[in-house]
Amino acid sequence: MKALIAASLALAICGAASAQQAYSPPRVGGHPDFTGEWSNQWLTPLEATPISRTLSVPPAQAKALVGLIRATAKALGEAGLDPEAVDPDSSSLAIVRGEHRTRLVVDPADGLLPYTPEAQKLVQAEQALFRRQVMGQEADDPEQRISWERCIQAMGQAPLLFTWGIAMNRRLVQTQDALVIWSEAGSETRIVRIGGKPQASAVRSYLGDSVGHWEGDTLVVETTGFKPEDQFRLAIVGRPVMVAPDSKVVERFTRLSAGELLYQFTVVDPAIYAKPWLAEYSMTASEARTFEFGCHEGNYGLPNILKGARAADWAKEAAAPAKAKR
Repeated sequence: MKALIAASLALAICGAASAQQAYSPPRVGGHPDFTGEWSNQWLTPLEATPISRTLSVPPAQAKALVGLIRATAKALGEAGLDPEAVDPDSSSLAIVRGEHRTRLVVDPADGLLPYTPEAQKLVQAEQALFRRQVMGQEADDPEQRISWERCIQAMGQAPLLFTWGIAMNRRLVQTQDALVIWSEAGSETRIVRIGGKPQASAVRSYLGDSVGHWEGDTLVVETTGFKPEDQFRLAIVGRPVMVAPDSKVVERFTRLSAGELLYQFTVVDPAIYAKPWLAEYSMTASEARTFEFGCHEGNYGLPNILKGARAADWAKEAAAPAKAKR
């Protein structure tokens, strides 16, 4: 399995290695230091879409594609998906090593997640559930609502897929023994133990168990131990990513320059995917400050959603014919 993952990553890492030769990053404990504020202010779907089948496009075409992505997201919003998924300040595609990317998935070559037929059925059911939740349905009790509405889980799990709107800012803090990934959305903190050992398989959490090791100047992070009730990661447009309790997420952090941090991730789970798949994007150094999310300080969204659902129930009951009421 390790050989398969290494083969899928070889092509993508080649460009990173060339960039490393021309750039000497700051170091801590002899290894590249990723400490800093990083941002992802762009609009690029996870998978290939009908609007573009090539991995990268010229800058002029990239600007036109951003408009099409916005239109696609708006259409999906009208169908019941969250219209806030598209950040209004994002005006470009993701740029990796100077290339404007039309998608994050680079392997398989078609840019599509290699779901098994059985897993695809689960994904479709999850998409239908999410539509009902966003439309205000599935609101009989708090447990039916999305986990981040309840301030239980936010947007810092592996892989780091939430790259839009409030989730685009992250702060990294690194020591010799750990990399701390703090996501502004939800103030969620994931600690990667560099050189550590995985916890017992019975120990599971929303963030999983992250252990890192160095391969040259690249930090490789393997995360396992996910909770069964949190198996889906949403993307800007299209299908979510399924990460089951027995899945493994392999992340790679490589600093290409003072302003660009290459982030690559592979999801491995033969029960869900026909083969491991690879995606990548670059984080950009930012001077913006990150702030505490404070989800439970005035979390009026959840109670108001439940109140709205009850008001809808009462209105429906009041409008019912008298005979039906008896």
